[in-house]
Amino acid sequence: MNQSQIDSKLAKIKSWYEINHPLCIFCGHRVGKDGQLAHLVRRSETRSEMQVNKLNTGLAHPSCHEIFDNDRIGTIFLPRFYEVMYIIYLLDPEYFMRISSYYPDHADLFDRFPDLPFKNIKHHGQLLHLGQYIKESR
Repeated sequence: MNQSQIDSKLAKIKSWYEINHPLCIFCGHRVGKDGQLAHLVRRSETRSEMQVNKLNTGLAHPSCHEIFDNDRIGTIFLPRFYEVMYIIYLLDPEYFMRISSYYPDHADLFDRFPDLPFKNIKHHGQLLHLGQYIKESR
């Protein structure tokens, strides 16, 4: 897949999210016109197929996207931190293991991921309440 094909698919995915699920993947609040298409598994670390995987993408506020990409400490305060980490776990377990080590205080929750009932999700909007599920199962 060449870059033009990737960009075309990403534009369609962004449009789908804007119409069907216009909420920030990181904080859960409505995204306005300044919304960006964010990738959970970094584009620089994936094949082209993963870059255009809808589950690996979502709308984001520029500030939330910046925090997720560049502020490890700030990332844990994003309201959908657990959902995002679970999606990464589903998409690329090796990448998940590498980045989950940045958050040792959350290892006990990450250890529960294999037992969660959400396996065949198609987009991040299907996991709106995962954080609550994890807290209740403690």
